[in-house]
Amino acid sequence: MSKVTEVAPQKKNPLRFNIFLDGEFAFGADEDLVVNRRLVVGKIIDPRDLDKILFEAEVGKLIEKMYRWFGLRQHSEKEVRDYFRRKTFSQLVIDAVVDVLKKKGMIDDLIFAKAWTEARRRSKQKGIRAIKAELFQKGIAKEIIEEVVSSRSSAVSEEDLAKLALEKKMRTWRNLDPQKFKQKAYEFLMRKGFEYEVIKGIIEKLGKKE
Repeated sequence: MSKVTEVAPQKKNPLRFNIFLDGEFAFGADEDLVVNRRLVVGKIIDPRDLDKILFEAEVGKLIEKMYRWFGLRQHSEKEVRDYFRRKTFSQLVIDAVVDVLKKKGMIDDLIFAKAWTEARRRSKQKGIRAIKAELFQKGIAKEIIEEVVSSRSSAVSEEDLAKLALEKKMRTWRNLDPQKFKQKAYEFLMRKGFEYEVIKGIIEKLGKKE
């Protein structure tokens, strides 16, 4: 049996605590672990429970890192799992971290897919075909991808995005003959991931204007 003899806030992070057992430092714990496991001075801990607490403490430490990582942008479940696999953590630890992040609402593939779609459409003028491929690579389920793509919550249409993407190139290609311009425009918008029918419509309209 072990006895909690001190619970002291860490100097650099007062939301984390140093736990001392039988007068010696044992492990660091976040606020959730201290509360959930009732880690107070005088508590007696069974060796079997201690193993579980140490595991939860390790998971809590990893969650702290995730707060900073998610502060940069939202991440899909696959991205999180891939991150920890690269760090060679066990499947047990990875599953535990993902479970906690889901409970905290930090991992939600539907929210991630919506945010990713809007960001890529606005900042990169990416077409739906390209975005679908990107979401698939991020591990988003097919049904979620279809739901997000079909909702098209953005006020900017696919055609308008394609026009915006093409505008910058039109200045560069303004001296090309019509056929060469048409070929370059098709190739450029296809690489951007726009659907063939959208591209065809825009090119035809440009041809009529000329």
